[in-house]
Amino acid sequence: MKKTDPCLSGVIGREIPVGPLIHKMDKMLSRNMAAMMRSAGLDELTLMHGWILRYLYERQWEEIFQKDIEKFFSIGRSTVTNLIQLMERNGYIARESVPGDARLKKVKLTEKGITNHEMAEEFIRRLDGELIRGITEEELDTFYSVMNKIKGNLRDVWTAGEEEGYASCTAKGSKGI
Repeated sequence: MKKTDPCLSGVIGREIPVGPLIHKMDKMLSRNMAAMMRSAGLDELTLMHGWILRYLYERQWEEIFQKDIEKFFSIGRSTVTNLIQLMERNGYIARESVPGDARLKKVKLTEKGITNHEMAEEFIRRLDGELIRGITEEELDTFYSVMNKIKGNLRDVWTAGEEEGYASCTAKGSKGI
């Protein structure tokens, strides 16, 4: 018999702490997105691959190098090397030599990378539409207001606890939140 998660079945009430609820909702979103990607044959893309595709897509007219990806996502050289190698093997990106420095390679999206990014963005738009189905504009405004307050509270906790190593959405270079 499958156990039902009390945070996600029935009506959500104040008995469920906000942090775990946000975490569980994030997991549900990720699972739904992964299922949509699998159904479209894009299951070889991980969430991190998707973030890198988006980063490259939004900057496709700029020269992007591995060190730019490392810095933006605050991840190590070996991790980025492995990600880039896998994405290149799967045909999503290509590395091009730079004139004057054979060691330096630009990272660029391939046609497959562009197409798959655009498909993923369409899935995100569709899922977002489903998420807000039946929600009024006023309720959405309230939701965003509350989320901004929670974000501010997290930022205050992080600032106060910087020495203890608390995390922030900007601690890893994210501009998204």
